[in-house]
Amino acid sequence: MRIEQEFFEAYMAIYRPYINRANSILSTYKLYSSQWLILKDIEKNGTTTSVDVSRRRGIEKPTATKVIKHLLELGLIQSHQGEDRRIKYLTMTEEGKRLYDEVSDKMNQMQEEVLKDFEIDEVQELIASLRRLNL
Repeated sequence: MRIEQEFFEAYMAIYRPYINRANSILSTYKLYSSQWLILKDIEKNGTTTSVDVSRRRGIEKPTATKVIKHLLELGLIQSHQGEDRRIKYLTMTEEGKRLYDEVSDKMNQMQEEVLKDFEIDEVQELIASLRRLNL
């Protein structure tokens, strides 16, 4: 097996189990990983638009719109019209902030458990290496 194939097989072998672990935490809050990532994006970037979210997350605007609609329905984010009526701004609600903090703590615990056998410098090396991928 070529080293490139081995690398991507190793990556895929950890990707789905990680998403499954994340979804088992998120499902208790009626969220999935795609919704969590958008909620995290809004928390990190503050007031934003769906176009900006889709660009930063690298997803199609219709996909972002569907996920954002669900977050609006859950009351985790709110939308308000800008001066330019074509633009709607998204912000996190108080309930969204509360839920974000609670879920973030549980996700951090799970991530710490997954990485417990690694030294901090090993994790930093992995991060640096993954960021160098040409994708």
